[in-house]
Amino acid sequence: MRIWTTALGLGAALVLAACGSDNGSPAEAQDTSVSLCVASDCGELLTLAAVPDAENLLFTPDGRLFVSGGTNVFEAVRDGDTSVALTALSATDCNFTGLALRGRTLYASCGSAELYAAELTATPNLVPIYSYENTALPNGMATGADGSIYVIDGPLPGNGSLPSPKIVRLRFDPSDPLQVVEQTTWLASGLQFPNGLVRRGELLYFTDSALLPVELGAVRSVPILPDGSAGAVQTVATFTSLLDDLTTVAEGLLVTEYLSGRLVLLDAAGLEISATDVGGLSFPSSVIVGQPPMFQPDELLITEKGVLGDTASAVGNRLSLLRPTDR
Repeated sequence: MRIWTTALGLGAALVLAACGSDNGSPAEAQDTSVSLCVASDCGELLTLAAVPDAENLLFTPDGRLFVSGGTNVFEAVRDGDTSVALTALSATDCNFTGLALRGRTLYASCGSAELYAAELTATPNLVPIYSYENTALPNGMATGADGSIYVIDGPLPGNGSLPSPKIVRLRFDPSDPLQVVEQTTWLASGLQFPNGLVRRGELLYFTDSALLPVELGAVRSVPILPDGSAGAVQTVATFTSLLDDLTTVAEGLLVTEYLSGRLVLLDAAGLEISATDVGGLSFPSSVIVGQPPMFQPDELLITEKGVLGDTASAVGNRLSLLRPTDR
């Protein structure tokens, strides 16, 4: 009975975060050598813009910022000290989740099992280019060194399919970034409810949960082997709260605790260095380190998703900035 009670509780928690994940990284998340304030007593939290169902973040190498929400993907341009202007990139809504970048092309996954893409012109136009095969919820994304894109399928169904926890790999036509030529299941074991994804070198890190043994939140790693296959999955850290996304930083990893409303900074061994206060954020779904020219490398941008299904209230539904107070 206790196992089933735990299972039901974990299932309910996962429903809350099923569409909140992913780390959009250009090719590999950029580490910062600047000391970060990941605590509530050294930083101030500011709202930059309202973003319905705020989901994921991505910086390009030249500092352009993109943010996904359930209803669209937006380019964010700084128009004040505490605000950004948003421009929608898509004419259609597909429950946007993860973001990734290959060269000059932006990619966005959808809960409806579609992949959208746009050339990064001055005015990108995000359009569907591919329908995922046998996936329940394409979610967190990371670009490999060879140009492949790795995509989490999970944590729960988003398009009427049965759960199918795995990481898939997409390969593209070398001469056409809008043409997917292969989808393969890259990792199908060692994960139960995967969500966010990020790459550092030849390691992929992802957030996960498990029923047996019970793990409400976990960060795991899996190496990309020289032949391109997946190595053995290792658990880096476990948590007492459901996780969403993660990104790499100089110290190690920065993780969003979705249910507890915290950011947690981990060292390379998976030990907690610091964290913001419980409940200080409204269901954070992703975090990324600031990048010039719009933001400083000691600032953190955060998507606060809010309550799943609510895209209008003041609970979440925003892009926020955590910046140090000692300037």
